[in-house]
Amino acid sequence: MTKWTLGYRYPIALTISLAPALTSMMVQAAPFEAPPATGILDSLCYDYVPKIEKPASDQDANAQPVEVDADRLEAKQGGTAVYEGDVKVRQGVRKFDSDYAQLDQKSRDVIAIGNIYYNDGQVTVTSDKTLKSNLDTKNSELEEGKYQVHGSPVRGFAKRVVMTNNNQNITMEGAQYTTCPPGQEVWTLKAGSIDIDQKEVFGEAWNASLWLYDYPVFYFPYINFPIKDERKTGLLYPGYKQSSSNGMDITQPFYWNIAPNYDATITSRFMDKRGLMEQVEFRYMPDPAHAGILYFENLADDKQYSPSNPSLAGLSDGHRYMMNVRHGSALMDGSLRFGIDYTQVRDKDYNYFNDFSPQVGTQVDSQLQQSFTAGYYQHNWNLTSEVRRYQILSPYALLPHEMLPRIDYNYYQQGKWFDLAWNSELTKFGYDSGSADTLQAGERYTATRLHLAPTLTVPLVDAPGYYLTSQYKLMFTSYNQEVPDNLVSQDRSRFTDADSKQLTLKEGTITRTLPSFRLKGGVNFDRPLDWYDGKGTQTLEPEFQYLYIPYKNQDEIGIYDSTTTRQDYYSLFSDRRFAGLDRISDANRVTVGLTSRVYDNVGDERLRLAVAQAFEMTPPKVRLYPSNPESTNARSLLSFEGDARITDEWFAHAGTQYDTSEGEFTAGNGAVEYRTGKLTTQVNYRYIKDGNLDYRYPTNTALAEDLSQAGLVMMAPIADQWQMYGGYYRDIKQDVNIDRKIGVKYDSCCWSINMSLEWHNQPDNVTLKPTSEKVIGLQFEMKGLGSVGTGGRSVTLDTELLPYVRPFNLKGQQ
Repeated sequence: MTKWTLGYRYPIALTISLAPALTSMMVQAAPFEAPPATGILDSLCYDYVPKIEKPASDQDANAQPVEVDADRLEAKQGGTAVYEGDVKVRQGVRKFDSDYAQLDQKSRDVIAIGNIYYNDGQVTVTSDKTLKSNLDTKNSELEEGKYQVHGSPVRGFAKRVVMTNNNQNITMEGAQYTTCPPGQEVWTLKAGSIDIDQKEVFGEAWNASLWLYDYPVFYFPYINFPIKDERKTGLLYPGYKQSSSNGMDITQPFYWNIAPNYDATITSRFMDKRGLMEQVEFRYMPDPAHAGILYFENLADDKQYSPSNPSLAGLSDGHRYMMNVRHGSALMDGSLRFGIDYTQVRDKDYNYFNDFSPQVGTQVDSQLQQSFTAGYYQHNWNLTSEVRRYQILSPYALLPHEMLPRIDYNYYQQGKWFDLAWNSELTKFGYDSGSADTLQAGERYTATRLHLAPTLTVPLVDAPGYYLTSQYKLMFTSYNQEVPDNLVSQDRSRFTDADSKQLTLKEGTITRTLPSFRLKGGVNFDRPLDWYDGKGTQTLEPEFQYLYIPYKNQDEIGIYDSTTTRQDYYSLFSDRRFAGLDRISDANRVTVGLTSRVYDNVGDERLRLAVAQAFEMTPPKVRLYPSNPESTNARSLLSFEGDARITDEWFAHAGTQYDTSEGEFTAGNGAVEYRTGKLTTQVNYRYIKDGNLDYRYPTNTALAEDLSQAGLVMMAPIADQWQMYGGYYRDIKQDVNIDRKIGVKYDSCCWSINMSLEWHNQPDNVTLKPTSEKVIGLQFEMKGLGSVGTGGRSVTLDTELLPYVRPFNLKGQQ
């Protein structure tokens, strides 16, 4: 029966292993399991580390013939054999050398003295003293031995090593352990006594101390450490950071290994400006078909709370908490699947994620998603359902419509000359009226929606280098809609017709039937280039699309899950102007596009340029809201996308949307990046006209400016073992810094230290006025032993607010 386990977590650990047998000539050694390698062993750091040697055949090493060679051999009376002068013993991959060896044939005792060398392919041990062993009991004792694990920088010294129980139990006295190269012992762990039972998962050490150079810095009366790749209950490494809002922030996790498929991590997080928070994470996997995580954190009394603190004004006291549940199940060989992703904080605790940055939960646009899914999947059809609710982390946002539930049925059939698809959906939209804020007095409209969309796709031409495909679709939608008399004011204003000033939302049943016809084709030309040793290739790929959907007034229908899509090259070839099903735009448009690519002599894409624009034969009349003006543009935005790998080190990206009617750019982004060795630097920029168009904060006029942001990130070596990294982002239009980060890391063969300082604008979902936040980080790592300090992240170009992105979508190696 297969045994399923979760991912591993270790307590504060010392990883020490020694060869299970240090014997002469014919002492039989048990297999040795070396600890995992630390670092890159083929680097200059670990050129002294011997490689792991495996037997040439599958035959048991103990069954291999033994070859003994020495300068002199003397058989004494009483059955004693004495080997002297350059004694060498070979048995397969095992090697044993000494100056003197003596074997008592009666007692089977072995004594080896001087220049002892033992190598079994897994570990090398040397000693200038004495080795005593018995061939029958396999008990051995070694004085002042040095050991070096193969394939790993783990090495050390022990004043006395005793092996008993057929080499199963190992006791080391006066032991030392490090992963530093010889002569560079920055840190060493020294223990008075170490016991290892190879049948157990963990060994034990007493009277242990951590030394930096010649100075002891930490003492462990007792410590256990893993000798196998399994988990054990114990303390994990603490974390530390200093920030403006939380002050000194210390975390101390405790790991509880309940069972191979159950565990828990209990963490105490002390913030001197907030208080003590308790965090509990429970992981379970009773079998591979069912797995999940339960997470809860609780701060009994936030010191920052007061009735006059506007950021926490929605709370009646300082009690703050969050819970998260994630679960997945798969039954019937994966055909039947269930899932839960549920996150909740205390009601009206709008700034919980801003204050504590929990690493769990699905958060989109200040909404915590609470989702329950189920589905049955077959080869050409599936039946799925979802119940989705939201918790709002903003007092100014409209309560979103929840799916209570949504049921989808999709069918696909591929024929010889056609593709047939059936997409259908039944959704009940509601909302949690009990969560309404005083700023949202009134009720929202609700509905049950049925949507059916059979689709027939017929390839008219499908040949190498060119294609032409037609698609026919019929879309039927029915709404059973309820519109309350005391409608929320924002809904009332959005659904009031600009001309008649009348509310357009309709109570009762509303149906909409729309056919759709799409014709899409393209051609692919290519030619050789003189670039890349004369083996480069350039392509020219024109494509076009004609889309027709008749007009139908849809102002009577509410907006439940629809929004306007951002126009780019790819969206212009879509058959939808709006995401979701509440608005299906009329269309009588022709879209043309041109893509050109350049491939090098090994087939990697080096350059891609794409430009497209749509031409409206009849301007579309469908609007997202009746209060919006109708579109009068005969042409869409002109969209351009470009990516280039200029050389092996230089990369570039550019994208833009240009309004040819108004003669202005509406959006743009670009980046130039240089990468070589350990050096990475990128300059980037993005622009969006009217960046304030954010439905979450309709009352926030302070954001009524275009978005115009520039950034610089860099990671660069400043010496052989020193590395600098940082990022800088600034909003040029609003003349404010968004995020700044600088850090430096020293990285040697066996230890490293990482220091960072970051300033970023901490958002506030209540006041909408971000505050400046400063975070100091420090991480110290002893390679092969663990790390302490802040942590969580090593060297990265991510900042707190913005991730590092490589926006270069080229095929092939980069």
